[in-house]
Amino acid sequence: MTLDNGKSDLVYHGRRAQRADSRVRRKAILEATLRLIVKEGIRGIRHRAVAREANVPLAATTYYFKDLNDLISDAFTYFVEQGLESTRQLQEESFSAARSLSAQERLSHSSHKLLVQQLTRFILIHIRSQAKSKDERLIELAFRNEALRNEQLTRAVHMSNHAKETLIQEFFHLLGLADPEAAAQIVHGTILKLEYEILSDAIALDSPLLERTVIMMVRGLIPTVVPVVEAAAYG
Repeated sequence: MTLDNGKSDLVYHGRRAQRADSRVRRKAILEATLRLIVKEGIRGIRHRAVAREANVPLAATTYYFKDLNDLISDAFTYFVEQGLESTRQLQEESFSAARSLSAQERLSHSSHKLLVQQLTRFILIHIRSQAKSKDERLIELAFRNEALRNEQLTRAVHMSNHAKETLIQEFFHLLGLADPEAAAQIVHGTILKLEYEILSDAIALDSPLLERTVIMMVRGLIPTVVPVVEAAAYG
């Protein structure tokens, strides 16, 4: 699945904006919602507070979003769409590293070691970059916690996870893993866990433990031999 297909899985529930000025206003409302979440958490989201933060009439928020569930869900969807770009960039860098090696070359110890090193570096850069965006991580955590109480938001979180994990799966498909879906779960879950540990000051950005954890994960996931069907193509 490509990034565009990943985005198409995400669903907006509020009223769509047709005119350019309406789209600008709707975007301002969603961005104001995200800012309020950083300041006050999900419980601080009210139509009046969002309208004040977005500098729009109260009627504008109720026009586009009939209830708070739609507003919260669409704010999360908007947030996810903005964040998918960083996942896509990680995917492209990983693909570039993998495609630089033929199936035969991946059989060698040196090439496998190089691929592990490159993917480890890409993931560490991604984690550190994400962890430095503290406001965005606070927003993400707030949404994920609220999803445990909000069925509509739960579906949005599931779609977000699916979109991100599908991008990761493509990389492991390229390497010929037997179960790329499970590998994507491991990578995505580890990234989220390490980001949280950094944000809570349990692990420093430059901690050797951070690097060791990613190296162990990558070594365990990247195969040291190519699949039989792929190897046969070179025989």
